[in-house]
Amino acid sequence: MNQSRERRVRRQWVLARGLTLAVTFAFAVGACTESPITETPTPNPGGGINHPGFDTSLYPGDAAMSAWLKPSSPYEWVGYYLQAPCHRDPSWMGKRTTLTAMRWGLAVLFVGQQTFDGVPDVVIPPVFNRVSPTGLDSLPRARAGVVTPPTLAELQSGVVTCSRTLLTTEQGATDAIDAVTKTASEGFPAATVIYLDIEHMDSIPASMDAYYRAWVQQVLADGRFRPGIYVHKANAAAIYDGVRRAYADMNQTGSAIFWVTTSSGFSISKNPQDVGFPWASIWQGMYDVTQTWNGAAINIDVDVAAMASPSSPP
Repeated sequence: MNQSRERRVRRQWVLARGLTLAVTFAFAVGACTESPITETPTPNPGGGINHPGFDTSLYPGDAAMSAWLKPSSPYEWVGYYLQAPCHRDPSWMGKRTTLTAMRWGLAVLFVGQQTFDGVPDVVIPPVFNRVSPTGLDSLPRARAGVVTPPTLAELQSGVVTCSRTLLTTEQGATDAIDAVTKTASEGFPAATVIYLDIEHMDSIPASMDAYYRAWVQQVLADGRFRPGIYVHKANAAAIYDGVRRAYADMNQTGSAIFWVTTSSGFSISKNPQDVGFPWASIWQGMYDVTQTWNGAAINIDVDVAAMASPSSPP
């Protein structure tokens, strides 16, 4: 999980021995709240305001989340993973009420279909590793469980729910319906932002363009929630342009809310726009660090956001 790779800007898969499903997961990611957060935000030395947050794919537990409440930690919000075709773990599901009662801000994440560079079609590795290669930039280090393996029943039946072969317009719409349905069932209010998690790609194929644009358009068509995009900086500009075209095709102005990830130049004191894009609302830039606050240790990725609860309605 903590190994480095020589190759820059590339996500790698770590395959477990054989096809066993006996894997130990250390999960990471996001959620949102309908209550405004009134904690004093962190002043930025450049004159702006930022809101530190973190994400981790496995729910840390109520006690740890209570222990980390600001001011015991510097963090104001946390990522909230929806159970999804490519993120089967349900540990965050049903925790919205608990977290909002604690006054955590939330950022809702939905892990969609991926290009899975370097992995054979249909074969889903048991563990998805985000690694931190050497070089000027580093990708998120291992967050095993962000993409979870198929069940034994799925392997035996041949049914595939998470594969680059599913990067289609039709699947984009289907996954969007899944995302909004689960967001609603979790009790999130209207206009909540759902961030589609798009992992790093060496290049963006036409199939991915079709998939994420259909996902965005279906969320817009449904009308209950707002689309957001989690994306690596290397792919961010191209996907931002694609999302704007998706909006235009729906006769809507604007774009989705963007969560950009890269470690280059990151500091918890910076604003999201300092990542290099004026339209970035969240910057994730510190990966796979174990921090202890108020006696509770959690392995996290560190983020800064322009808002205290990145999925909350405007």
